[in-house]
Amino acid sequence: MEFISYLLGIMFQALFDFLKFLLRPLFVVIALILYLVYKIAMIAWLLIQVFYMIGKIIVAIVKGIFVTLAGFTYVSRSPDDGVWSPIIRNVAQGLNYFQIDTLSYVLLFLIWFTVAWGVIRIIGSIQMGD
Repeated sequence: MEFISYLLGIMFQALFDFLKFLLRPLFVVIALILYLVYKIAMIAWLLIQVFYMIGKIIVAIVKGIFVTLAGFTYVSRSPDDGVWSPIIRNVAQGLNYFQIDTLSYVLLFLIWFTVAWGVIRIIGSIQMGD
């Protein structure tokens, strides 16, 4: 019986080696497909991260523009007197120490004009359909 079990062991080992030899290209193809799927998933994850960061930057820029424009509000308290927003009022008070507070209002207009010009340029450069 030992001899028969030895022959059956050799025969089954030979069969397994033969099947392994025949199926090796199939295993290689499966491994290549799984590796390709892995790399595609890695690229997709990196693209998601890049688009997320770009989105954060765009939101920060838009928020900065709106906060800047909101700081330039003018609130009229009486027909002949008005008060600028607290940010500009603090700037004007700080420049009053150097006796150039009127310059702050000129700078305010220049900043507003530059922001408006930049926004118009950005909106004008957007091309639909491209």
